Amino acid sequence: MKKVLLACAVTSMLALSASATASEFTLNPMVGASNSKAMGTKAAVGLEAGYSDFIFGYTYSGAEKGQNIDTSFETDVMPGAPDVEMIQVNGSERNDFKAHTLYLGYQFDVGAGQLALKAGAEFSKLKSVGNYDLNNATPGQDYVDRAELGLNASSSTVVKPMIGVGYYMDNGLNFNLHYTFHSGDRDMKGTGSILDARGTDAGAVSYSVADKDFSTVMFTVGYRF
Repeated sequence: MKKVLLACAVTSMLALSASATASEFTLNPMVGASNSKAMGTKAAVGLEAGYSDFIFGYTYSGAEKGQNIDTSFETDVMPGAPDVEMIQVNGSERNDFKAHTLYLGYQFDVGAGQLALKAGAEFSKLKSVGNYDLNNATPGQDYVDRAELGLNASSSTVVKPMIGVGYYMDNGLNFNLHYTFHSGDRDMKGTGSILDARGTDAGAVSYSVADKDFSTVMFTVGYRF
């Protein structure tokens, strides 16, 4: 998907360049930062091609975020049985988030420059790797069952709407603010492995990352020439 999006962006910009005169065609490289509650602040880059008052743009941002896990919970040994097991979970996990955005825009003369309105779509993917130690025991018993769990999963490509504005000064300097609407569950699929006394293989795994707000505000500064 990443290669396809890059190819579409480059091909479209080359097509615009081939059909436009030097005064009609513009290029606008951009750098900045994006922020979401789920992944925090990360670097962002982009490139816009302009033809007359029309704009075609591409942006990219990505981030890795890791965290340590230290929690415990109780579960029934058997449904309806009076005994419960206490499960202690220790470990770590790392999430890798990448987002590519393609959009179109149209600019209007405003003051000593142009104001552009933009709309498009973000194509994002989340990969997650986790390693956990599980210790569980039934109260009153000396035996403790230990296992190591490994997970490697990724989501399918998720498409979300994006809107934005940009202000382009006559000297080429410009400022851009983009927003992507992106919240809710994200389904993950992959493989898992369990190392314990029985040598269990977890095989295929499927779960949801719930209540993660990936909605993103992106601010970039560019120079159009």
